[in-house]
Amino acid sequence: MFGSLPQPARIPCPDCGASVPREEQGEHACDPAERDRFQRFQLQLEVERFDDELTSWLSSPGGRFAMFYAEWQRRAA
Repeated sequence: MFGSLPQPARIPCPDCGASVPREEQGEHACDPAERDRFQRFQLQLEVERFDDELTSWLSSPGGRFAMFYAEWQRRAA
């Protein structure tokens, strides 16, 4: 009906997030610092979710008992 949409001239590298010209995609070499920064950025939401889930669990009866038991074992050692 409408045909295909034009392809963008640049695409993001899946490993480092750098904007790479489509024709140079196979030749791109990721900068290690940029790759690390990009991976940390991608994991940021997962880390925040883990913190929220841990806080929620520690306030539950099972979590409170686990903290009590860990403290009790630490003092016994």
